[in-house]
Amino acid sequence: MFEEGVRLKRERGADAVFDFSLGNPDMEPPPAVLDALRRVAAAAVPVAWLYAQSGLSQVRETVARSSRGDRSGICREDVFMTVGSAGACNVILKSILDPGDEVIVLAPYFAEYQFYISNHGGRMVVVDTDATFLPDVERIARPSRREPAPSSSTRQQPTGRVYPESVLRDLDGLLTRAGQAIIVISDEAVQVLRL
Repeated sequence: MFEEGVRLKRERGADAVFDFSLGNPDMEPPPAVLDALRRVAAAAVPVAWLYAQSGLSQVRETVARSSRGDRSGICREDVFMTVGSAGACNVILKSILDPGDEVIVLAPYFAEYQFYISNHGGRMVVVDTDATFLPDVERIARPSRREPAPSSSTRQQPTGRVYPESVLRDLDGLLTRAGQAIIVISDEAVQVLRL
């Protein structure tokens, strides 16, 4: 994949090819980010460079406070930090999947989801989105497979874009009607937090 990107940039010009495959940045960090990194490195915060089992306490507290919004009850113990979303996806799927459990994945999706799911005994069920990458709740309720959905072995992992409130309400209605606990995993970029 990376070699093909290099080849296409040579063939068509670096300004005509954009690599969105893994979320890798294609530009240098802004000066403000580099300045912040220098400040952090110069601060010599004790234990800041050690492995942390679920993330540094101060960072988890900041994430919890930022995530709270108008919701209550989110605290640092509810936040588990990983390096990148691959680690997070694997941790959560290992925690919730039993062999044969289904994971509904909305297409288009990150190709590695298939490996994350199968690594932990799950079975990926792909459901197409519409031309604007919005999910169709009826397709999620009845994806192309024999047994009705959601079934007792269903988990879901949406992808891609910011969903309007109406779609989220429709998804909530589907989950409520399912009559069982269904876990929704959202793999999305988050805003940069000021620590």
